[in-house]
Amino acid sequence: MDAQIEQWIKQFQQQKDADALLSLKEHCAVMIEPLIVEFTDKYGEDAGQLLRLKWDKRFHFIFTKYQLGVGLPLESFVQNTYRFYFMQVLRRAGYIQ
Repeated sequence: MDAQIEQWIKQFQQQKDADALLSLKEHCAVMIEPLIVEFTDKYGEDAGQLLRLKWDKRFHFIFTKYQLGVGLPLESFVQNTYRFYFMQVLRRAGYIQ
């Protein structure tokens, strides 16, 4: 993992640094967008719009859970966590039974 990304994660988790969190959001947005596209293709434009509105609402919480020491690649963590979160959002909204 890039040293800058590790630094942002540490700064956010240890110091609650808002700028570090914003940098992480910008970095991770390209990992999250393909999931939004996938769910949009499967459930329609309205579902995609919902996910675009919701993706950053839990970002803060999600990144309190990432553990650098585990060695899970950031992209795997983001994609797996967001896939689960998006499925919850879509289920609550009635797109998934």
